[in-house]
Amino acid sequence: MAKKNDDFFVEKKPWSVVKDELLSCYFKPYVSKILHTYKPLVYVDCFAGKGMFEDGNPGSPLIALEIIEQCRASTTMEHTNIAATFIDLNYADDLRKNLKAYPWVNIVSGKYEDNIAAILRGKERCNVFLYIDPYGIKALQCSFFDNFARGRFNSIELLINLNSFGFIREACHALGTTFDDKAIFADLVEYEPTTMDASDKSIRELNEIAGGDYWQPVIRAYKNGEINGYDAESKFAEQYCKHLMQGYTYVLNMPMRIKKGQRPKYRMVHATNHRDGCLLMVDNICNRWEALQEIQSGGQLMLWAENFDNQAVADDDIGDKVIEHFSQYSDWISLHDALAMFFVNHGPICSTGDVKKILKNLDCEKRLAVQRTPGVKKNGTPTTFMTEGKGQAVSVRWMK
Repeated sequence: MAKKNDDFFVEKKPWSVVKDELLSCYFKPYVSKILHTYKPLVYVDCFAGKGMFEDGNPGSPLIALEIIEQCRASTTMEHTNIAATFIDLNYADDLRKNLKAYPWVNIVSGKYEDNIAAILRGKERCNVFLYIDPYGIKALQCSFFDNFARGRFNSIELLINLNSFGFIREACHALGTTFDDKAIFADLVEYEPTTMDASDKSIRELNEIAGGDYWQPVIRAYKNGEINGYDAESKFAEQYCKHLMQGYTYVLNMPMRIKKGQRPKYRMVHATNHRDGCLLMVDNICNRWEALQEIQSGGQLMLWAENFDNQAVADDDIGDKVIEHFSQYSDWISLHDALAMFFVNHGPICSTGDVKKILKNLDCEKRLAVQRTPGVKKNGTPTTFMTEGKGQAVSVRWMK
């Protein structure tokens, strides 16, 4: 077993701040919306840690619980059925101490892999949200995620911290090469780094983590000098998300960086079978760019807008991508279905509102047909909304 980093929880590192900001910016609107399904919510933090860092900064458990309490206080519903479980192998006692203000939570001492099935047993027809921020890549076995997708839940969403460069590093070791880019791992402090070697056992373990052997040609291409390490990481992450899409319709791949000017150092992956969950994640990422950039840049002013991949956003490029995507729909399709797949294909490069503005212009130019239900207001004038839900439906198709 790899050596644990005993100083991990002394102070909250920048990359932990970025991860938790992403969780918090999505989780609040998620809870507010999911309560109105009138189905129970089951929240599980699968690698909860201590709940609080020694410097006083909250960890993901306290962040999630504060949001749950805020949503309970603000809802007009008389009863809210929310269960929260926090799993940790090493710090269950610290969790109990740091979460004592929330006596209703369930704290599990043990491994996520050994306990998650029991925690989810009997939760059919519930809304399930799993926050999966593992200490090492070994805990990311795709077979667990595949099994979750087959559960008969009302909804299930996964927010996964994928240490993709950690996977590439160990995959290189397993196939007899090295990837030890110090610039990548300098700020990416790992609690329990996974260590692999050039053995069949390591290859089998990596296949289990990845959900297949698709990573092996990627590493061989890197070993042969055909691609660099960043390309290898990107190709692996793309294939990883494609595997998840065998069980989850909507998978968002979100490269994250720690500091301004750096390449992305890890991936946050959001998986769900509900299009509205995908669209909600997109908008809340875009709404929090400023907060994420403040963390990453140390308050430096941005000279141009940047997307989740820290690249300059060009309006013309987004417009071209929208036309390319929506021109494939020659038959009527739900606007929200088409929107969700746009962001699955391109990532959260802009807000849903930005795409809708482009679609409205295409409608005016008679390049896109838009069908709304209801089609007219009470006063007889045509409706113009571009949002589905609450008695409204929008379908679109490309004009031939």
